[in-house]
Amino acid sequence: MQRPVAGKRIATALATASLAAALGAAGAAPVQAADQSTTPEPVSFVIDFTTTSIPQVPSLGGGFAGNGPVTDTLGRRIGKVYDSCTFNAIEGVTTASALCKAVVVFNDGDQLSLSGQAKIELNPLKYPYEFKAVVEGGTGDYNGARGEATVTAQRPGVYKVDVQFK
Repeated sequence: MQRPVAGKRIATALATASLAAALGAAGAAPVQAADQSTTPEPVSFVIDFTTTSIPQVPSLGGGFAGNGPVTDTLGRRIGKVYDSCTFNAIEGVTTASALCKAVVVFNDGDQLSLSGQAKIELNPLKYPYEFKAVVEGGTGDYNGARGEATVTAQRPGVYKVDVQFK
């Protein structure tokens, strides 16, 4: 009786190993395909929220939203950005932090989605400063995109965004 049990264990182990190998091979194919897919080139642009008003007295849980033009590094309009933020930290009289989500809609209709914990500085003497954002995907050339954006606040309401895709 010991032999059939051992035989079953060996057969089960072989079947499991075969299944694992098959799943591993199947799982590896999409990863290889993704690695071989086209990763978007890094992109830089400037977003301008100067027509968006931030509440004069931020409050925890309070929010704001806005939109504005997106320009390339030469100042040519290449799209529009839409964002919404929720304050989650008040750090001083002129400084707060907010969780923000922004969608850039380029002139050709492609969209790029970014989110991050953004420092909001109202004192113009504390510019420029940087924070990071997460690339969460998009449409068109940015479908499935992942990466990181370095956001440089150039002056109140104006941000240079440098996106690196992975």
